[in-house]
Amino acid sequence: MEDLRLAAGRCGQHLRTELGQDLLDVDDQAQRLIAIVSQKGKVDGAVGGWLAGAPAPRATVEKLLARLTEPAIAVAAWRDLVDACRTSGISADDLGSRRDLFRSLLSNAEINLRITGRILAGVLHDSAAFVTEARVHIGDLDRDDVATWPGLDEAAGLDEAARLVLCEQLIASRAHGGHHVVWLAFGQAHIGTSYFAVGPVTFYCAPMMQAMIGVTGPGKEWVPAELRRTDGWLRLKDIPNDDGLVFARVDLGHGRFADPIRRATDLAHATVAVAKFDTGTRNWTPWSGYIHAVDGRVTGMPLFSAPKPEPEVVPHEDPTGDVLEDLSVTLGARLSPVPEELHEVINLVRWWQEAGEQSNLPRVVLDVRVVEWVASLVGGGKWYEFLTCTWKQQWVRSRVRAHLFDTCIEAAGEPHAVAPEHRAQMTSLRGKLQVHHGRGAYTSHLDHALAALPALRSMHPVHTRTSRRLTTLADRLATTATLEEWCSQLELDWALQVDRLQRLRNALAHGGPASSDAVDTVASFGRDLARVTLRVTLTGLLDGRGSVTAHEEIKTAAEAWRAGIPLAPDVATALFA
Repeated sequence: MEDLRLAAGRCGQHLRTELGQDLLDVDDQAQRLIAIVSQKGKVDGAVGGWLAGAPAPRATVEKLLARLTEPAIAVAAWRDLVDACRTSGISADDLGSRRDLFRSLLSNAEINLRITGRILAGVLHDSAAFVTEARVHIGDLDRDDVATWPGLDEAAGLDEAARLVLCEQLIASRAHGGHHVVWLAFGQAHIGTSYFAVGPVTFYCAPMMQAMIGVTGPGKEWVPAELRRTDGWLRLKDIPNDDGLVFARVDLGHGRFADPIRRATDLAHATVAVAKFDTGTRNWTPWSGYIHAVDGRVTGMPLFSAPKPEPEVVPHEDPTGDVLEDLSVTLGARLSPVPEELHEVINLVRWWQEAGEQSNLPRVVLDVRVVEWVASLVGGGKWYEFLTCTWKQQWVRSRVRAHLFDTCIEAAGEPHAVAPEHRAQMTSLRGKLQVHHGRGAYTSHLDHALAALPALRSMHPVHTRTSRRLTTLADRLATTATLEEWCSQLELDWALQVDRLQRLRNALAHGGPASSDAVDTVASFGRDLARVTLRVTLTGLLDGRGSVTAHEEIKTAAEAWRAGIPLAPDVATALFA
């Protein structure tokens, strides 16, 4: 409910006005539920009364959800995004929230983000080709009536107001959709016949797939329509003929799909997963690439290719050997014999590493299990209470420092984005921010990043992503008071993420509601917390301080840093003293 209220509060004025009372009603229901569950003792009866009350909470929420697919709502969110882009007073975070909300609204309305986003960007750049494409989409032009399609670099000659009007018309339009078909490929696979269907998914051996391309004429109607036409993207030479390759044709039917590729991929992969669940094999490896056809015409075809191994660090740049050498002093002396506590931590390190190979859904459960074990080891009570008590201020501190360095190092690495007279200075600044020592080792200088912030901000043009991030960072670090305000906001973010992580972990472990999209919002948060708590535990055991003392020192130092911010004479002292 707190997440819901936060999201509602971040809506821009146009969207809030368009949603009107429907948004206020949901917010009111959220406040009522929060008040009920905040009471001491059992609240089952009160919750039941709330659910049965009038207006019915479920109907109130469903009404809002239905409205979120309306064209007028997407247009309102677009106007909020445009307003945010027009002024430099909106922070990078708020602008990002409006962008993400706009994208989500389009996706929920089953509007293809890739296609619509490409056209919107082209219209805003006054590209005649994309202006024509937009007019075809909204019905002002018939595609077959366009005798000569404009070039991508040809200007349409529209002023900004006209371009924005066309963008709104495109967003408000709702195409009737089409018949979508997606082809995917699986390697290390085999079927015993030319083809067979499992519902809407038809599997073809590679020779059969290749033999059908371009086949037309009487009696060939069994060949899929998109393969009979060769006037589009489809070319025989682009179809791989590797041994052990099976193609899957996913017929999504007629409709409008925000992401037909993802929908088809989920369906095909789930179908194969059910079969592999019975056989227990590790074959049938998904390939990248696909063929996407609408109404019998291929509209997109990234080339098929076998999966590539994860990129590895070049051996002579890998610092693992240096770390192993350092462990000869700390770890070596404790391996004969290995203490039980250290043995458990080392096993847990392997657990954490193996969890990293999983998708976010199981990984969240495994990462929280790591934190649970650490909390029990140091006597921190429940894992989420342990995190907030011991690690909250350290997380706030690390977020501030990471954001400072990451923003500045990114800005200093974009010489192409600034005027030529600034490029030499930018190169010099980057060399001060990060010093390379060889073998994958770097030293990052946060004090130089803070000193370089004004210069970097002055170099980058206004109304670029980097400039807005620099401006937002400079505003937050203007005084110790603004730094204090930023830290307070991060504390609120911490509480929301810990609560959400707890809710979703419990849902995953006990069969509650937990969508993959929701889990994605906390996956890296939980992963990082598991890593740092485990690292401090291991370090404390290796250097002899013990795990309890190691965590207590982290807590004490971070809380002292946080308490010293209002008392510091300047921001540099507050950050680094």
